[in-house]
Amino acid sequence: MTPNTPLLSRKIDSLQVEVYPDRARMGLAAAEFVSQAMRRLSEKRSANAQFSNETRMIFAAAPSQNEMLGALVANPELDWSCVRGFHMDEYLGLAADHPASFRNFLQKKLFSQVGITPDKLHLIPGERTGRPLLACLAYEELLREFPVDILCAGIGENGHLAFNDPPVADFLDPVKIKIVRLDPACRQQQVNDGCFGSIQDVPTHAFTLTIPALLAAPVACIVVPGPLKRDAVRGALFGPIDESSNPASALRRHPGARLFLDQDSGADLLV
Repeated sequence: MTPNTPLLSRKIDSLQVEVYPDRARMGLAAAEFVSQAMRRLSEKRSANAQFSNETRMIFAAAPSQNEMLGALVANPELDWSCVRGFHMDEYLGLAADHPASFRNFLQKKLFSQVGITPDKLHLIPGERTGRPLLACLAYEELLREFPVDILCAGIGENGHLAFNDPPVADFLDPVKIKIVRLDPACRQQQVNDGCFGSIQDVPTHAFTLTIPALLAAPVACIVVPGPLKRDAVRGALFGPIDESSNPASALRRHPGARLFLDQDSGADLLV
């Protein structure tokens, strides 16, 4: 067995699932999966002048992504000069420099370290509380102009993808980004993750890319560690494919997605 061979590799419907002994090895494997996708796109650009001259990527901002993002940053072979970056969601009412802002997280963990230029970063303006639907329309236009190649995401404790909680998730959503009211379980997760001191501090609403917008990416790297995610993973993999019970179940219909778990989150696959 090589140092980073998964404990288990299994296909569930169209979704490839891998379980690793710990978060560190899970993160390394996920980063290698993303790196390979980035290299394939670079090779296509070199071989075909008609192919897009950049790689468009969506990133999640959460502690679950730390190991994967750290491994990407540490890879000296990756060319970030051709990357155009988007992110999945942002709290309504938080400024970009707020400690819990997802823009702030990604700037510190990734964007500032790999040198993506500001003109190629498209960050959701969470502070736009006056007419937020205009911000949604503007961001949707960017997503239409620059179709995304790679999604880097996680799964929430209630099965959400981005902020598509069960009460508001829609597998057939007609828009690419919307304003949602956050489910109490989702808000509690932000406390569990150490992003806020109490649930009262967590904003009630947020911008989120919709499930169709997220899963339009041909390649999806889904990183989900920790014991608090075990129930959500079990529901996503073995429950009905249904947005009202577990929005992440939609991943089982995505042939380009790979789910990376550690022993805690993937415990039900190891029994």
